Amino acid sequence: MPPPATDLPAAAGPPPRAHSPRRDPVLLLAIAAALLVLRVILGFHEARQQAAQPAATLSGADAVQWRTLEAGIAEARATNRPILYDFTAEWCPPCRMMQRQLFADPQAAAEIESRFVPVRVLDRQREEGRNAPWVDSLQAHYRVNSFPTLIVADADGRESSRLEGFMGREATLGQLRGPGVSLRWGMTGQLPPGGR
Repeated sequence: MPPPATDLPAAAGPPPRAHSPRRDPVLLLAIAAALLVLRVILGFHEARQQAAQPAATLSGADAVQWRTLEAGIAEARATNRPILYDFTAEWCPPCRMMQRQLFADPQAAAEIESRFVPVRVLDRQREEGRNAPWVDSLQAHYRVNSFPTLIVADADGRESSRLEGFMGREATLGQLRGPGVSLRWGMTGQLPPGGR
């Protein structure tokens, strides 16, 4: 009589199962580690690209060629064009809207550059806890307490026009075309009291 079927040899073990990720934790850990390393490398690459770009830009592409303060003053003196100061901040929603609708538009940028010497004054108080001294000095000189604020001034710093807030591309261009403008629109990012 043959032995009963339940007496299998001990070396045979349980029947093989289908491949399961639970059986390969080492493989899953290796994949996770590779993804982490890739993300760290990409993070360094992004940080290097941001450091290579001028500090005075908001997110997005600008068609306006912003000058540094020193270059802007020198160009204004040489060409007898007024300076257009763009007082702005990364955290300011109306500033980002102005950047997308006005400064990223090639036609608007060409008009701005034909009339003015554009200088961007980027506030970094919230992000870095302080501004560059020249930024604080200009904000105090022109009494800037909200963003965006556009100031038209001569090379000696005399203000001729002021636009506070943003009410759209055409309205802003229209105001910049007129002489001696001083307007305050509702769409601004307010600085906190003592928030320079």
